[in-house]
Amino acid sequence: RAFGGLEMNDEIAWRSRKRHFVERLELEYKIGRVDADIKPLLDAINNCENYYTTSSCSGRIQVTLNKLPGDKFDIVTVAKWHRCIETDELQQVLNELIADKTENAWFAVQPPIIHVVAKNLDAALDMLATARHCGFKHSGIQSIKKYKVVVEITGSERIEVPLIYNRLQLVNFESLSVLVDVANKVLTRSKEKMEKLRKLISDGGLGKSRTG
Repeated sequence: RAFGGLEMNDEIAWRSRKRHFVERLELEYKIGRVDADIKPLLDAINNCENYYTTSSCSGRIQVTLNKLPGDKFDIVTVAKWHRCIETDELQQVLNELIADKTENAWFAVQPPIIHVVAKNLDAALDMLATARHCGFKHSGIQSIKKYKVVVEITGSERIEVPLIYNRLQLVNFESLSVLVDVANKVLTRSKEKMEKLRKLISDGGLGKSRTG
């Protein structure tokens, strides 16, 4: 007998994997390792039969030490916030970096990122269409395996600005306040899209925006 395109043994394995990841999510949430504002969206996805979530981030503002954006190695995160920030918070970080004679420092806003495992390709395409409909235009299918199609949901709202480059400070306090204001607006927009996606899924709209 088949269940949603899976044979019985495969269905049992699917449910076991989903239960493992959902239980892990609850545990990590209790110990503070899951961003609180993304939890309702993760719950909405996990409440759908054909999906479960693995890793996620609700979007953040951060300061990193690295030569250029995109460096995957030799990068150190010195400050991060999953919320809007005040100019004084960034100024304090910048003052410490200057005092330490930091060579390179970057200020960035990263969009939310959510990895969703779909039971099959059709379910993955439904999730992908729904995410893109809600504004997560950079979402895509990350990998396709038997009974495991991974969808990466992410947006395009990001900022990367050098604060210090080759020990030269590139921003002053006045421009810092403008930078923080823009960063907060970008982060807020990303989080609004998260809520839009949560509501659409919770209201039974998953896949209804899909065409073709």
